[in-house]
Amino acid sequence: MKSAAIDSAMSATVPLDATASDISSRVMDQAAQVTRLLRDLVRSEAIALVAMDPVSRTHRSLADEGYTDKTMSYVVDGFVTSCPAYAIARKKDTRSLRWRDYKRDWNLHLPDTLTAQQYLMPDGFREGSTMCLRLADGRYIGAIHMSWARETHATDEARELTERFQPILLNICDQLRTPQLLADELAPGSYAIAVSPNGFAFHLPNRSPGPHLGEGGVLRRMILEKLPEKLNSSRPRCFVWPDEAGRCHKVTITPCRGSILLITEQCMPWPYGLSLREIQILHLVISGASNPEIAEQLFISPRTVSTHIEHILAKMSCDSRTGLAALAVSEGLLLAESPSRRPVGRRLAGR
Repeated sequence: MKSAAIDSAMSATVPLDATASDISSRVMDQAAQVTRLLRDLVRSEAIALVAMDPVSRTHRSLADEGYTDKTMSYVVDGFVTSCPAYAIARKKDTRSLRWRDYKRDWNLHLPDTLTAQQYLMPDGFREGSTMCLRLADGRYIGAIHMSWARETHATDEARELTERFQPILLNICDQLRTPQLLADELAPGSYAIAVSPNGFAFHLPNRSPGPHLGEGGVLRRMILEKLPEKLNSSRPRCFVWPDEAGRCHKVTITPCRGSILLITEQCMPWPYGLSLREIQILHLVISGASNPEIAEQLFISPRTVSTHIEHILAKMSCDSRTGLAALAVSEGLLLAESPSRRPVGRRLAGR
């Protein structure tokens, strides 16, 4: 019965193609369901699953039941900074550690600590456990806490059950899981970074950011500083970006769990055999600019613009500007920014 319940919990997954808000809601729901199941199995009076934000390095509760607001506030803040039990669980012992385990294995008497005396024991708890959650690569991502009113309920079986739930809890707490899985599917030579809601960029395990998304990269700086509207979308967004040599890079911004964004970049030929100049004109056509307006923006003649548009229509097999717009938007062929008024050299424009 218990094994079937655990198997059922492990089968629950969050779709990778869900929107950021959908993903956040489903993660919270899954956290509530799993912690409720675990609490019922081990007969604890209180339980809390907390995850650590990979950027701010602070904890937040994904699901908790049975603890007072005061105690939960301490669990996600004071406990991790001041309690010696947390330091042991995080750095030295990855098992589910009960108060009695701390005393037996680490000579730490929990009832003597501030954690027990000011928070847990006044709430009626006489036994508890903490299991820190660490991925195979060593990255710490959160913890599961439980408390009992009676010491006898914190059995060895309860401890074993808690440890069997570890893979499920890891899956729920790992905020980088979705961007990492998506990044793992990228073609060799593709690059990626993750971006937090406050615009802080950080690297993903086993995936290089490359020269343009790495520290000091032009593309990275442009995304973080000049395109805040692209960082607030709940749906994936794509655009093309030319580097200094005029090469084409396909850039995709994908919302993931915890409002984290996956930014991917891949160098590729210009789509449909278009040149950089034609891509610039295509962008302006889609934005609604007339031929004279495009000519003024790019410092070329209206006749040259007309010739380019004829070539674009032929290359993309479209018979109207409306058709161009529909195709370009659906395939993410717009530039990240409106083309500058700076002239483009013939060599680059022809690429």
